[in-house]
Amino acid sequence: MYWRIVLLVLIVFFTVFNSLKIRLFDLNEEQLINVEVKGYVDKPGVYTMPQGSTLGDLLSLCGINKTSDIQKLSLGNVLYNDQIIIIPASSEEHLVSINNASVSELAALPGIGKSIALKIIEYRKNSGSFRSIEEIMNVSGIGNAKFNKIREYITL
Repeated sequence: MYWRIVLLVLIVFFTVFNSLKIRLFDLNEEQLINVEVKGYVDKPGVYTMPQGSTLGDLLSLCGINKTSDIQKLSLGNVLYNDQIIIIPASSEEHLVSINNASVSELAALPGIGKSIALKIIEYRKNSGSFRSIEEIMNVSGIGNAKFNKIREYITL
């Protein structure tokens, strides 16, 4: 009977010890996560990072550029495994500068064709750079209605 108790204690001891050893080994080993980044970054793709990494850590690896819009992103957000991050384009990237745009860029604006685009450039040559976007309404063919159509697409 004594041997059975000793044997049972040894079995329990080794089982518990091995379980602790496995857990301790897992705790010491760094956990890695895979995160995919897409959109307006220099190097899109899947990145393997230590668990606890932040969005800022990821962006430092993949690289942001002038077309990236990170204003509304929280760089301190902790990432999780198999997460997909999409970095949007800067809204300013899509704006047309009425002071520098070519005929084709201006003509691509809603309601502005080639003839009005040429009038904008002519106005620019004669009067100098626009000082406000509202000043574009001084161009023949652009009234309040047309200005309201293009307002969100233009900048100085």
